[in-house]
Amino acid sequence: MELQRTTQETLEERVIEPPGLIPPDLGAILIFAGIWRNWGLVSSLSRREIEARYRGSWLGFLWPVLQPLMLLGVYTFIFSFVFGARWPGIYESDVAGYSIVIFSGLVTFNIFAESVRSCPKLIVSNRTFVQRVVFPLEVLPVVQIVASLLNATIGLVVMIVFMVLSGAPVHLSAMGLPLVWLGFAVFSLGVCYLVAAVSVFVRDFEPLVAIGITALFFGSAIFYPLERLPADVEVWARLMPTAAAVDLSRRLLLLGEVPSLDALVGPGLVSLATLLFGYVSFMKVKGRFADAL
Repeated sequence: MELQRTTQETLEERVIEPPGLIPPDLGAILIFAGIWRNWGLVSSLSRREIEARYRGSWLGFLWPVLQPLMLLGVYTFIFSFVFGARWPGIYESDVAGYSIVIFSGLVTFNIFAESVRSCPKLIVSNRTFVQRVVFPLEVLPVVQIVASLLNATIGLVVMIVFMVLSGAPVHLSAMGLPLVWLGFAVFSLGVCYLVAAVSVFVRDFEPLVAIGITALFFGSAIFYPLERLPADVEVWARLMPTAAAVDLSRRLLLLGEVPSLDALVGPGLVSLATLLFGYVSFMKVKGRFADAL
């Protein structure tokens, strides 16, 4: 209780002291500078968000470790032992290989899914912040991205430990994974801005978001290699940041392959365009949030 009070007091201090706001007329290019200037506020809100997710549960902060561990166990049992599934070209003789491949894709995709899933109610559930003239509402989606990246990092650590214990090699190319994930976070943040803004004015937008996440889940090559798609479809799929991030993460972590520049440029440009469009849209309607609520 004391920790919660202290965190809230610290947050109030950061809100009362006007943080570095981003002038809307300077455009979305300055968003990264704005995040850096408001990083203290983002850190406080992220800590509060993570604490709120597990407050009151019996196991508390053990859940971020136990959840991916249990999922990995379920995947290993169902896909490897029940169905005897194997992934072509990766650990074909390894019993737990298929579950590792699936789990690597799931951990990556959840950076997008967890953050976007929380955005339909993001502004509505923070009415107090909307009423504060000096509060930068544009940091709220960033908080969701930070929390999702933290969960993904924990899941990655669990997977690497599982790989080591099962005898699967861990390649040095995995050190490039943060670059892929940060690029994917840029795309996810752009979508978060769009979803958060639209949901203020269209209250039944949440079910559509859930359907869209499910469609992207099955369309992002989590359960199959991108090479299984028809050639013309595969070209477009590799430009989609969700599918590209899953595929690139697997190649870095499981195959030891360093992606070519061509494989990074396409999804990277789409991610930046999504962020710019989402941020500009959010900032244009931000002034109307209070009236809509």
